[in-house]
Amino acid sequence: MDKGTSETQSLWRQVATALRGRIEQGQLKPGEKIPSSQDIAREFNVNRMTARRALASLEEEGLLRILHGSGTFVSEAPIPYVVGRRVHFDRNLEAVNARPERKLLRWWLEPATQDVAAALGLGAKAPLIALEIGAYANGHPIGIGTRFCCATRFSGFPEIFEELGSISETLKRFGVNDYHRAKTIVVARLPAPHEHHFLKSSKSLPVLAYTATDQTTDGDPISCFIGCFSSQAIELHIAD
Repeated sequence: MDKGTSETQSLWRQVATALRGRIEQGQLKPGEKIPSSQDIAREFNVNRMTARRALASLEEEGLLRILHGSGTFVSEAPIPYVVGRRVHFDRNLEAVNARPERKLLRWWLEPATQDVAAALGLGAKAPLIALEIGAYANGHPIGIGTRFCCATRFSGFPEIFEELGSISETLKRFGVNDYHRAKTIVVARLPAPHEHHFLKSSKSLPVLAYTATDQTTDGDPISCFIGCFSSQAIELHIAD
């Protein structure tokens, strides 16, 4: 690349413009893995840091998704994820032909904080089961969060969930045959270290963080969830 062609446009912007053009013209298709920063640096005759900055700028625009350890991909359309009185993870993903999967990453016991105790109608420092759960679409991580429930009422919940892979089916084992979302709060924020590590995303890329409480049809709180979705992978649709 001729480093004297422009006094105002830096090299990384020139590289970004060229790659953006390839995406817009369909030369690089959604979901396609693009060349490494080393290959891009070689093609445009720039150093690797310049190539990485160009890729980072396109990620900020939402055109690329950098999955650390896996490579850089042209962004696909975000999955429309409906959040309302009924929230169905599997159904939301299957509606766009994406393969849903949830995995129990780890679990532990802890005393309830004031906020979680209030949400679940429990006493201060009541014993809770905390389950850290990873959410995937077509094998790619799209969300991570922690579900809290009463350790006394739901003893054995982690083992059953790990076996079934479904919150709804696990709750049925405890006599909860139907439930709905009582409250959902969504904010945009930067990811915590463990979140961007799990999502394989940049630590400067905001996530869609949310807190949710589920209850039975009789209004009995059963669980509280605190987590986030990748803002590149998910588009939240708020329903009545």
